[in-house]
Amino acid sequence: MISLRVLLSKFSGLFRKTRLEQQLDEDVRAHLEMLTEENLRKGMDPEEARYAALRQFGNVSSMKEECRETWSIRFIEELLQDVRFALRTLAKSPAFTAVAVLTLSLGIGANTAIFSIVHDLVFSPRPYPDEAQVVQFYTQDKKHPGNFRLFSYPTYTNIREQSGVRAAFSGVLAHNPAMVSLGEDKASHRAFVDIVSWNYFRTLEVPLVRGRGFLPEEEKPGSAAPVVIASYLYWKNTGFDPQLVGKTIRVNERPFTVVGITPEHFSGTAMIFGPELYFPLGDYDLLTNDFQAEAKRSLERRDAYDLYVVGRLRPGVTVDTAGAALQVVAANLQRALPVEQKDQTLIIRPLPRTRTSTYPTDESDLTVLGLMLFCLAAIVLFVACLNLANLLLARGLARRKEIAIRLALGGSRGRIIRQLLTEGLVLSLAGGAGGFLIGLLSSDLLAASLGAHMPVALFLRGSADPAVFVATLGFCALATLFFALGPALKLTHADLLSDLKEQAGEDAAPPPPPWLPRNPPLLAQ
Repeated sequence: MISLRVLLSKFSGLFRKTRLEQQLDEDVRAHLEMLTEENLRKGMDPEEARYAALRQFGNVSSMKEECRETWSIRFIEELLQDVRFALRTLAKSPAFTAVAVLTLSLGIGANTAIFSIVHDLVFSPRPYPDEAQVVQFYTQDKKHPGNFRLFSYPTYTNIREQSGVRAAFSGVLAHNPAMVSLGEDKASHRAFVDIVSWNYFRTLEVPLVRGRGFLPEEEKPGSAAPVVIASYLYWKNTGFDPQLVGKTIRVNERPFTVVGITPEHFSGTAMIFGPELYFPLGDYDLLTNDFQAEAKRSLERRDAYDLYVVGRLRPGVTVDTAGAALQVVAANLQRALPVEQKDQTLIIRPLPRTRTSTYPTDESDLTVLGLMLFCLAAIVLFVACLNLANLLLARGLARRKEIAIRLALGGSRGRIIRQLLTEGLVLSLAGGAGGFLIGLLSSDLLAASLGAHMPVALFLRGSADPAVFVATLGFCALATLFFALGPALKLTHADLLSDLKEQAGEDAAPPPPPWLPRNPPLLAQ
C-alpha cells in the first residue's frame, strides 16, 4: 500500500516534470560517459566503447519510463495528455465544437434548472433558524384516527396557557391564510395574506428589517387600530419606498397602517407560497368577512375551527417528549371542555414544506412531482446526446485513418477509447458551464412566469448552491457516457487493414464473387 508521503511526492512530481526530465537526462548521460571511459581504458576504440556502454546500460527509453513512474502518477499524467490532445483536436474544428457545446448547454441547462427548483423545494433551509424545532399541532379524533380538524381561537389560547405546553415549547403561534382585495377600487387585486397571532415572528425567531412586530393587545378583536406588516416582496414591488412604515394602505376597502417589514426571502411557515402582508388576529373578522353585511365574531366562537397552530420546541426537548406532554394537555382540555374536545387528542408533526394542511402529510407528492420533472428534463438531455452522437459518428469517418494508425503502432483499444471519452468530457464540461448559467437563469424565469399568473407570491430562487454545481457535473458525466461511449466503441471496432490501405492511397478491392475459384490455375503460355 502506497504511503501518504509517497503519494504526495508523486503528486508534486507532476508539477516538477521539466526539471526532473532534465535531471534524468543528465544522470543517463553521466552514467553512459562513465561506462564509455571504462571501456576506453580496456583498449576499445571510441565508437566501439560507446556501443558497448549502451549495451551494458540497457534500454534507455524503458529505464526512463520506469523512473517516470516513480516520481509521477501515470493515470493523471496520461489524463493530462488526453486533455491537451482533446483541446488541440477540438480547436481544429471550431464549427463542430460550437454546435456540440451549444447542444449540450441546452440539454444540461434544462436538467440544472429542474434540479435547482426541486432542490429549493425539498432541501433548501426554511426561512427561520432551527427549523427542526418548529412543529405543527393537529387535533385528531380518537375513534376515527383519520379525522383531523383545525383549532378555534379560544382553544388555541387555552393550549398556549397550559403549563405543560409552556414547559415543552418556547412559543406557540396561530395563523390562518386568506385572500383579500388589495389597493384602491379600480386598481385593486387579490393578494395572499396571513392572519397571525401577536407572537408569530417572535416564535419563529425572525427579526423584522424595519419597524416593529405585533403587540399583544393587537391580537384581541376590536381592541386596537388596524395595522399590517408588509413582506419584503411587497416592499420591493413598491420600489423600496423608504416611507412605507407608517404609511396607510387599503385592504378590503379599509385602511391599515404598515408597522413593519419582513426580511428578504421570508415566506412564512410555508416554503413556496409566501404572503404579501401579515395581519394580527384582532383584524380577523375585518378580513374574513369583508363582503358580508353582518360580520360574525368568528374569532370568539369555539366551533369556528379556522386556525393553524405551530409551536417551537425548547432546546433539548424532543418530539416524543413534547407529544407525551400534549397528551396531558388534551386530557385537561377534555375535562374543561367536554363537548368541544370529546374524543379529541393532540399530536405534533414536522411542519409541511409546501403548504398548510389540516392533516399530517408525508409530502410524497413532492417526490412524484420531482421525478416527473426530472423525466422530462432527462428526455431533453437524451435527445441532445443522440444528436451529438450522430455528429461524432459522422466526424469519426474522417478520423478512421488516424485511429487505424494508432492501433497499428501498438496503441491499445482501451487507451484510444479513453482518449475519445476525454474529448467527450471536455465538450461536456464546456457545455456544462453554459448549462449551469442557463439553468440558473431558466429557474428564475420559470419562477417569475409562474408567479405572474398566480395570485400567490412564489419563493423559488435558483441560487448557485454547491449541490446544484455538483449535480451539473453529474449531468456532464452522464451526457459523456450517452453521446461519446457508443461512437468510441464503434470507431475502434473498424477494419484495420481496410483503413490502413485507405491511408496509403489504395482502393480497398471488393471481395471476389463466390462463384470464382480462390486460386485460379495459371494459363498455359
